[in-house]
Parts: sequence; C-alpha cells; structure tokens
Amino acid sequence: MVRDLVDTDIIEVTDIYNYYIKNSTATFDEDLVSYDQFKRKADLIMKIYPFLVYEENGQILGYAYLDKFNIRTAYRFTADLSIYVKNGCNRKGIGEILYKRLEAKAIHMGIRTIVSLITDENKPSVNFHTKMGFLVDGIMKNYGFKNNKWLGVYYMSKAINPFDNSPKVYKYEG
Repeated sequence: MVRDLVDTDIIEVTDIYNYYIKNSTATFDEDLVSYDQFKRKADLIMKIYPFLVYEENGQILGYAYLDKFNIRTAYRFTADLSIYVKNGCNRKGIGEILYKRLEAKAIHMGIRTIVSLITDENKPSVNFHTKMGFLVDGIMKNYGFKNNKWLGVYYMSKAINPFDNSPKVYKYEG
C-alpha cells in the first residue's frame, strides 16, 4: 500500500535512511539523523510537497518525497526527488510504484520538471531513473567526499508537464 507519511512512520523511515548514511554513498549525509531531525525535515516537506511511504504487512519498505530543488522562486516548478527502499527489499518494484504515484501528484501540482541528484557510483539508481524516463543533464565530478573517496554527482531530470504553460494549484512558500 502506498500512502502519505504519518508521524508513526518516522522511526522506520529514519532507520531506512540511516542505513544508507552508514553503509553507502547513496546520500552525502555522513552523520546519522535522529527521529526529531527527520520529523522536522518531513514536516517542512509536507507543507508543500508529497511524502509517501510503501507499507506491506504493517512494515514500511520504502519512502519517497519531492522537495524544493532550489530556494530561488524561479525554480518553483521544479522539484527534487528522493526515493529510498529498505535494504534487502530492492528490485521488487517498490521504487517504481512510489515514483509513479509521486509523478502523478507532481503533475497535479503543476510541477514541470523532476530532478534527481545521484552519486556517480550508485549505478542501480542511475539505471532506475533512466527506466523511469529521466535523462542525464550532466555529471559533476568530485563534488563530494565520503567514505574516504571523492564522488561525482549525476544530475538527472524528467519533464513531466512540458506543454503546460499555466501553473495549477502549486503554491510556493519560499
């Protein structure tokens, strides 16, 4: 089941994210996040954007959300995508289900472009985004340093409302 994030999900969602902080370069965060830190972040996101979880048998197996791509108002029709699937649950279609639901919500909001920044060694994520219709806009080399190595970043994007010139219900609150 895909649904909106609620407060009782924060512990499981934080655990999923902390796994990737500790064990991968899928995120450039290096310090584990607390329940309170993640809740504050989620609350800010949900003021404007959707934050979804994938639940199966009472357990959160993945989550995805959109967020501001940039604080400057001219970027208000572009959203940044984040998707994380619980370790061991990859390649089961959870990310695709979450993404498709987020894209539908983004279209309804009047978002025109979804952007995703992916570390260059995260080839499964690059492949996933390509499968979802994202294109590589550029590769920034040696932008982050984590786990004692320099990492680049793929900038990938997908135009989802390319011919719609009028904003719908999207409200930007800076």
